[in-house]
Amino acid sequence: MSNNRALILVNSVYQLLTAVHLRRTVLSGREADLLVTDILPGWEALLPRLRDTGAFARVLSARAGELNRQYPAAREEAVDEAFRSLLPLFRGTLSDDLGEYSQVYFANFDLFTRMLACWYYTRPCEFIGYEDGFSSYVIDYLREDRAAINRHSDGRKIGDKISVMLLYEPHLAMRGDCLPNRPLPKIPRDDPALRETLNYIFGYRPQDYPPDGAADFLFLEQSFRAEGIRTNDLELMRECREAVGPGRFLVKPHPRNPENLPHRLGLTRKYAGTAPWELLLLNQDPAGRTLITVCSNAALTGRIVFGMDIPTVMLYRLFDGRVLWKEDDTLRRYLLRFRRQFAGKRYYVPETVYQLRSLLHYLGGRHE
Repeated sequence: MSNNRALILVNSVYQLLTAVHLRRTVLSGREADLLVTDILPGWEALLPRLRDTGAFARVLSARAGELNRQYPAAREEAVDEAFRSLLPLFRGTLSDDLGEYSQVYFANFDLFTRMLACWYYTRPCEFIGYEDGFSSYVIDYLREDRAAINRHSDGRKIGDKISVMLLYEPHLAMRGDCLPNRPLPKIPRDDPALRETLNYIFGYRPQDYPPDGAADFLFLEQSFRAEGIRTNDLELMRECREAVGPGRFLVKPHPRNPENLPHRLGLTRKYAGTAPWELLLLNQDPAGRTLITVCSNAALTGRIVFGMDIPTVMLYRLFDGRVLWKEDDTLRRYLLRFRRQFAGKRYYVPETVYQLRSLLHYLGGRHE
């Protein structure tokens, strides 16, 4: 290989946390650039802070979200048009010229990333996938019948470049592809330098978050409304609040949802902070708190990323709505495997509303 510099591509908060962790572990002692896209919520405000840390040699940006929306990966004519104009389209998204890299770390198989693979296709540049929640364990993104982009000659080139997937728990992977799965080091909770760096990047302020006892039951919202999916998640929030009492129940809104609807409807008081859940786990002791969610990956990251056993209530058996875990047998099997082989002793999946109410009372909710 011509050099030992790496590029890390980031599209989400979870990926950014892992990217900083990668820089300090797997890529320690090497130069690395960071490429942040407009898919990351609040990306423009994060750029100067990322540069200030000095963790990366260069911090670049790209308007990948705009590109992905203009040329949907499921439409053959859109994919073909995009790759016919690959050079001007790809260059037009970038804030600056890319360098030469021996490795590119990425987590999504979208159009922008596939164009990146085409850009480096003839060069000695290895592509390495890294974890992005459920999908990294259960979805074969290169399967031909999944999307039109997988049947396009240029769209398939990323399959020739990728060599491995890095996962926090590789033994849970069940995608069905031929990619090897390798362990990604756990994020240490006792590393003050890592905590300080992440706190600065995300502007973490402890005073924004409720003290112990003020949010004994924390509901992690998902991005259903942002994706136009009609669900009963608000009704589930209402059931949970009634079971535990309004003063001890708080909803953490999802950053992609257009408004904090649970707060507007009076289901919760306002959640003031904006830091990702994983950062809260680095700064706060979750003892005495119970997580509730429909099926948010964030509810599992305490266990997967940090090896913690936090009381967690998953509501996907009570959920009404069109989502992946109802349609995809692999994800159903993944959730079952996680529950049987990996989840801690305080992981619960109620199957009826009555079970949910009884469980929350058992976990410390109000008794009437």
